[in-house]
Amino acid sequence: MPSLLDLPLELLGLIVKETIPVDFEAIALSCKDLFAASTPFRAQYATRRKRFRDFTFSQKVEEILEVAEESESGESWDEITRETGIRITTTRGLLEQIALDHSLAQYIQSVDLRDHEDEEEDGYEDEELSDPLEAEVPEILKNLVLTSPFIQAFKGDPDDWIEGIQRSTVYADVFLLTLLSQVRTVALHPRWDELHPFDDNNLANKHLWPVLELIMHRANHVQEFPDAPLSKLSVVEPSRDSGYEEKSPLTPFVPFMAINSVSEVSLTSCLLIDDGYTGIPFNPLVECYSTNLRKLSLEMSVAGPEELSQLLSRIPNLEIFEFSHQTKWHGCGFNWNVGAFLDIVQNICAENLKTLSVTIFTCWGNIGATLVDMTRFRKLAVLELDIDTLCNPPYDPSTGYINWDESESVPGSPAWPKLTEMLPASIETLNLYLNTFSDNHLKCITHLIDGLSDDRATKLSRLNKLSLFVRMDSGPTIPDVALEALNAAKMSGFSIMELGKSVPLI
Repeated sequence: MPSLLDLPLELLGLIVKETIPVDFEAIALSCKDLFAASTPFRAQYATRRKRFRDFTFSQKVEEILEVAEESESGESWDEITRETGIRITTTRGLLEQIALDHSLAQYIQSVDLRDHEDEEEDGYEDEELSDPLEAEVPEILKNLVLTSPFIQAFKGDPDDWIEGIQRSTVYADVFLLTLLSQVRTVALHPRWDELHPFDDNNLANKHLWPVLELIMHRANHVQEFPDAPLSKLSVVEPSRDSGYEEKSPLTPFVPFMAINSVSEVSLTSCLLIDDGYTGIPFNPLVECYSTNLRKLSLEMSVAGPEELSQLLSRIPNLEIFEFSHQTKWHGCGFNWNVGAFLDIVQNICAENLKTLSVTIFTCWGNIGATLVDMTRFRKLAVLELDIDTLCNPPYDPSTGYINWDESESVPGSPAWPKLTEMLPASIETLNLYLNTFSDNHLKCITHLIDGLSDDRATKLSRLNKLSLFVRMDSGPTIPDVALEALNAAKMSGFSIMELGKSVPLI
């Protein structure tokens, strides 16, 4: 029977070339003959793999002149840019590279679009050009846009897209996503939050959202659309930093949460709260998100009760939920009912959640009531909470999600829950965070550990790791007033650790 390997080396080389980049390594390493046939392509493949597989934009760096490999302009660039000689600082620059060789898009398995060079800062918009489209957008990139099936599907005007790619980071990013069939991890530019699906005054949304929805549809129907863009996407990474003025709506990220292959979404500085002032409403868009979505992390964010319910109820198999609250611009989220927040999580996620972390990064006002009963969680194994959240009067489910004003106090006496009564029997790891040595916080620790030594074996038999992380901003030593409570916690089985360090504090 004739064999592929009976072909001349030149023909084998042509066959191997067609496997670049997705299957090139597997084919080249399958036998000696195919390895030999791959020889002419290996150097270029290695260079492109290094530059594009885990794509980040080229960055200028400061280095000692003797070590730095400088360009003619005297600028020094990051190591990968220097080694490969391929400098790309914007999404449009990446699109131009792909337009020259379409296979480059297939190399990309992770893409980080956060450090996009701001063209406005470079003065491009100040240039006086008689025909800026013709002068600034290469013909080959225009052709890539003209032949895009995603733009053709909506009979979109390619000229609008060409101009959009020239002027807008979001246009360029959306168009890039239509080309990435092998990508597993995405981190989007902060300007992604400019997408508002129901803003009729924003012309860009009329062009971009239909394309984004079509990407989502095709990614979820890979049998009908083989090698659809984003059909292998697994992880969505944060696009913003933390900070009082950092904020993004959550809605523009919904299409990624709804792609079936996505298993992890981690975002920072998101607002999903309609407070009638500086909050940002949340529209869940679809009835159900990815059934493979196991981890959701919203750090330094603000969430309203209705919005939180809408979000969590659409993630049927969520196993890990991490949330940290941060007061945002003009006091958005200045008060927060953490007891009601935790109760919503328990009501919706009681059956499947395995890890829960709810902490306070910054909260200027009231933090509400204390949830004293978390025993409805069936599989919860890891829990992280601030001591701050456990010092208030007990949360009453009949009152709903009440936000008390900053000047008000939650009615009633502190709940002072006991861990043996508060925690579910499934718990294995408990991490608590002590941010101050106030009397209330120390008293709370004393109540939490009450009966723990005696009842742990019967009520919390799986609990084998307890850690209390202490913030030491006030100085290098523990105040005497705190030693008694911390030593008692240690005697009850807690490891007492300094926050941010791995060495035991006592």
